[in-house]
Amino acid sequence: MALGLSTSLAQSFYEDSLYLRGQKLYFLSTQSEKYLQETERVFEMLIRRYGPHPPLQMYLYGITALKARYASNLLKKREYLFTAIAQMDAQVERTPDDIEVRFIRGSFYYYLPFFLGKRKFAQSDLKSVASLLLRYPDQYTKRYSGEVLRAIVSFLRETEWLEEEQLAQLEKIYFRRGAL
Repeated sequence: MALGLSTSLAQSFYEDSLYLRGQKLYFLSTQSEKYLQETERVFEMLIRRYGPHPPLQMYLYGITALKARYASNLLKKREYLFTAIAQMDAQVERTPDDIEVRFIRGSFYYYLPFFLGKRKFAQSDLKSVASLLLRYPDQYTKRYSGEVLRAIVSFLRETEWLEEEQLAQLEKIYFRRGAL
């Protein structure tokens, strides 16, 4: 099956209410540190329940990146940052066609300072996300909530890295059927 989902168990975590909660908490964690510990706990629990599936692992790597963002100690900040980069790069290398893996790294790299040299990876990741969304719309409208899909497409528009025609196609698909 496309996107590395070969068993029904691999797909089951997408339907788990804890996973949906984890996604929301992750978004909240990007806005405020106060959600970070609970978010990490949720994804660790999901990994214990379902195994180390790439999206679940990637959320933990994203949490490491957020720890870098919130750390006040510069040495800890640096340690978290470079750990997150290494983890995310390795995960993308292993699962380049997983939309969440690419989106989490791409959105993290988008906000990194240019001198870290990750801008081209962010562009590649987010363009891959757009291509995957266009290639498998039925799969993604079943897997993700309309709220999540609209947030992804809105972020893609915000980057200004996609052609207007591609953005219009994405909005037509994900701002109407199955995503409302």
